[in-house]
Amino acid sequence: MTKPAEDLAQDFHPDQNIEAEIRDQAAHELSDDPDAVEIPEELRQCGAVIDKAIGYLVEQNLPTELIASALLGGSLGVLARTTDAETMVRMLQTAIDSIRTGELLCADAFSDGE
Repeated sequence: MTKPAEDLAQDFHPDQNIEAEIRDQAAHELSDDPDAVEIPEELRQCGAVIDKAIGYLVEQNLPTELIASALLGGSLGVLARTTDAETMVRMLQTAIDSIRTGELLCADAFSDGE
């Protein structure tokens, strides 16, 4: 017996699948495994553009907290236009969990001197 379409739709959530794939790829990237999966080219490209923008804003001597706030606000705006609230909450909770476990703490992070 096959599942009704509504049940299948509830079981399939493309954002969750994408998040899981990126998490798996990042875990492989951070490991010493020679067979590690690479980060998708599109994600690398997006990251490179963001890194350049951050570098430019830092060179303009703008406070890092304001840069981060603007980037976060822009990211949330993109997500709000392209995904559902539950996916946004999951993504933010993952970020919060990473902060609490120390995964996002970086001793080499740039500082604006504040």
